[in-house]
Amino acid sequence: MEQGTPRIGVDLTGGERSPEELFEGILSLGRSLPKALQLVFFAPETHAHALEKLYLENPPACCIAFVPTQEALSIYDPPLISIKLKKRSPMMMALQHLKEGLLDAVVSIGNTGALLGGATLLLKKIKSIKRPGLLALLPTMTHPLVVIDVGANVSCTALHLLQFAQMGIAYQKCLGIAEPKVALLNIGVEKDKGSKTMREAYRRLESLNQNDTAPVFVGNLEGREVFKGIVDVLVTDGVSGNILLKTTEGTTAFLLKKLVDIHPTPLAKEDTLIKLLDYAEYPGALICGIEGVVVKCHGYSNPKAIYHGIMGAQNLVKSQFLQKLKIQLKH
Repeated sequence: MEQGTPRIGVDLTGGERSPEELFEGILSLGRSLPKALQLVFFAPETHAHALEKLYLENPPACCIAFVPTQEALSIYDPPLISIKLKKRSPMMMALQHLKEGLLDAVVSIGNTGALLGGATLLLKKIKSIKRPGLLALLPTMTHPLVVIDVGANVSCTALHLLQFAQMGIAYQKCLGIAEPKVALLNIGVEKDKGSKTMREAYRRLESLNQNDTAPVFVGNLEGREVFKGIVDVLVTDGVSGNILLKTTEGTTAFLLKKLVDIHPTPLAKEDTLIKLLDYAEYPGALICGIEGVVVKCHGYSNPKAIYHGIMGAQNLVKSQFLQKLKIQLKH
């Protein structure tokens, strides 16, 4: 393995598809995986042996290793049980390896609550962060939009929302946007709209603007404006963000099905549209605000979605996201 090669831990357990089905699909994408990448798959012993057998039959260019575990997590396990009583599960062992510096990032399809709780407990929060947030990308007419928080926090203070903005700015800078624009999801564009928390958040977000530069915070944004691509970071509380994300996913799934029904053999232009709207083309949700790169993919993820989760995690490692985030938080 080359020096500096990103080491990504992958937990394929706890989803709707078996680890074997997902792993076989990832291997089929093997030519797309960079050679300078090490993947470490965590799975209960019987699954780990099956994955290793599949790997030997069809090895990709990148380096792959396997870590058998003694326990497994169920989607029905409460997060606290998962964290406290199943420390030898794939998810918890992957996070422990990340904590010990044996990995550079973790990608998991497991229970969101367990992953959030485990990451916060084992990796700790970045010193100045009050609440970690879940960050996801949504397609727009111009470029992918960062939305944070999409479900980690049911209730948020104005300070939490300000820090979500700072984390979103750092993420977009890693994607190459030098001066990201930020908006607050609200029920109207006027600064006095929304709850007391939203009005206070508006005032705090204005602190991102400097008198001698173009504004970073451009104000409130209504839901109907989200997909126009006029901002780079959309700040939300966890409830509003999760509803926005899942409504968007449901709507796009509906539109894609109708598109295929109308045109069973899509034209090239329509293929581009399908690629734009397909959730599997985006790199999962990042747990922001912790001392590590942890990406949560959907429990119903297909191999392509996990591939993009892996590539997204690799990009964050190579672009030094955590360092950039800490710099942004000092501003």
